[in-house]
Amino acid sequence: MFNQILWWVGNAIEALILARSIKGKLYQKYPAFYFYLSTVLLIELLRFAAYTFQPSLHRLLYWYTEYLVATVGYGVILEIYKHALKSSPGAVRMARIFLLGVLAAVILNVMANALTNPVWSPATSLAELERDLRAIQALLLFVIVALLAYYRVPVGTNLKGIAFGYGLYVCASVMSLAFGSLPAFALRPEWKYVQRIAYLAALFIWSCTLWSFQPDPESESELTIERDYRLIAEQTSRALSKIRSYFKMGGEL
Repeated sequence: MFNQILWWVGNAIEALILARSIKGKLYQKYPAFYFYLSTVLLIELLRFAAYTFQPSLHRLLYWYTEYLVATVGYGVILEIYKHALKSSPGAVRMARIFLLGVLAAVILNVMANALTNPVWSPATSLAELERDLRAIQALLLFVIVALLAYYRVPVGTNLKGIAFGYGLYVCASVMSLAFGSLPAFALRPEWKYVQRIAYLAALFIWSCTLWSFQPDPESESELTIERDYRLIAEQTSRALSKIRSYFKMGGEL
């Protein structure tokens, strides 16, 4: 009963946030976030239909869609980086390449484990994949928060709400997936509510901070980020050139 209440309240708040995004045209400013929210709402309705009409498929569908949601969540992470570092296109480009590389590495690792493991379970593999994806998302959010704090970059209410709400949910998901797999925690029925309650808290944060559009304040510290990025890029390029020259000279000897 309690789980159903959380489900209905969560869907209602999601619909409200999406409706406000259309009225305030916030979806144009943060398309990845609202695509993520729309995906979650559609998947919740799909799960409800499967649970009602085909209960035997619900568990497997749950893990497949959880993996899908976690993957789409990387778009939210990239959007946070894009807006937080908007005056540093080089840093944003590097973050995009890094995110795509990490995502591919995690998926390939889980696929390799599934192929080499004689006792393969789709639900277990997808649960491990979601756990790894969420853990990396938590790390990436920590990195961007650390960068903003180090360079003292002011952040607008909208972006702050997206980052804080999503960070809260991701951290709760990592804890739930990590500890929930342990026998001592798996036997406790209340443990399964941690992730849903955290997501409901994130929805309340988003409904307050995304009620209307709030522009991000300008800051000269973002120019410092771009300067440091260019310095690191130049040093890396020189180091790679020296390495290539070294191997080229070695090949000629």
